[in-house]
Amino acid sequence: MKRRIMSCLMTAAMVAGVLATSVSAEDYALTDVTFDNVQLKLYASLSNASQKYYEEKLQEFNDMDNGITVELTNINTEADYLDKLSTDFASGDTPNVFMEYGGARCLDYIEADALLNLQPYLEADEEWYGNFMESCWEPAHFEDYGYEGLYCVPYTNYQVVLFYNKDILAENNLEVPTTWDELLSACETLKANGVQPFIVGEKDNYRFGHLHTILSLKTYGEEIGKQLGSREVTYDGAEMQTIYSMIQELVDKGYLGDNLLSTDATQEASYFAEGKAAFQYNGSWGASSIQNSGSELYTNQTIGVARFPAVTEEYAKVDMGGGNDSYFVSQLGKSEEEIAASVVLLKYITSADFCAGLMEVNPNTMAIKTGVESENYLLNEISAIMADTEVTRSDLQNYDSQAHMINTVRTALQGIAMGNTPEEVGAEIVDTMAQYE
Repeated sequence: MKRRIMSCLMTAAMVAGVLATSVSAEDYALTDVTFDNVQLKLYASLSNASQKYYEEKLQEFNDMDNGITVELTNINTEADYLDKLSTDFASGDTPNVFMEYGGARCLDYIEADALLNLQPYLEADEEWYGNFMESCWEPAHFEDYGYEGLYCVPYTNYQVVLFYNKDILAENNLEVPTTWDELLSACETLKANGVQPFIVGEKDNYRFGHLHTILSLKTYGEEIGKQLGSREVTYDGAEMQTIYSMIQELVDKGYLGDNLLSTDATQEASYFAEGKAAFQYNGSWGASSIQNSGSELYTNQTIGVARFPAVTEEYAKVDMGGGNDSYFVSQLGKSEEEIAASVVLLKYITSADFCAGLMEVNPNTMAIKTGVESENYLLNEISAIMADTEVTRSDLQNYDSQAHMINTVRTALQGIAMGNTPEEVGAEIVDTMAQYE
């Protein structure tokens, strides 16, 4: 599969050439430019609230009479979105601007010269460049793979945290867990008292993917992703067997709920907001999901948030997070005018004003400095947790040289919900890796 995608990408790249390099230095700022009826496609994976805002703002953009018309394609189910993106890249019919997460999953695109290096455009517009948080640029860097430059701009900033129901904990005489052992003990007490600890929507396979990453970081520290990527640590070795076993224990004891593979992340969020579970591990974006649910638990501030519990005390403040949603520009088969117009669109949707308005309808921790103080109390508490975090790392597979790894690992982790053993999970990952060598 990888070879087929790469072959298609390389063919399209030869058509595209190196169009971006023909833009003169003084043109990189793209100030007050107009175009001759350029049609652009923007792909994103947005919540319903964000989609409505985007549609309204993009209509305003289309009405600016600058010669650019944008069509938005939004797929809010992550797996379906990524499938469409990879399929369209393989066919050469790529969007002009698209959301992705960086790391090895975008490496094929860079190797095929499919992505625009945005660094000269950023350096030519210091105001735009300076509006991004310095700590969020990791998804844009591919120097470890031999590619200098900045190949995307970060959009959101996140951290995986533990949301909890204050009333449920109080009714069961429980404190907010700060360690993994405390969390397991709390789950045992809740289950014995007829209360569901978690309800996890593993139909969206990133749920176990995130759990695998955060547990690995909390157990082994911030280098575990690179160690897996370099094969210093293997996916069927003792270290990962330990993590799979931790997830298996949660599943076997019913702490994560029933019907894991028929419940999706949206349903999971609804169940938690309705008070049907004591805990939810989620990214900081969960704060806006809880607010937008209309839950009385949010109105009454019954929901609290804490740092994800420590496994190894040394790594208590090593967390899953950093730059998350990022925007890339494709140059496959695109004219110079399309590429320039794409950057103009990119500047529009990553401007402080655009993002400040977005935060009003969908509060989130952004990678763009908006100057907005959220009225969402959970988001403010998460910001305080993030400010005290020592190190963040994203999905472990983003540090791997094989672009398929995030899907491979997430698919194998779903097997735990089907009763697969840790040994079977590790073997499935390693066997799949061998097919790509």
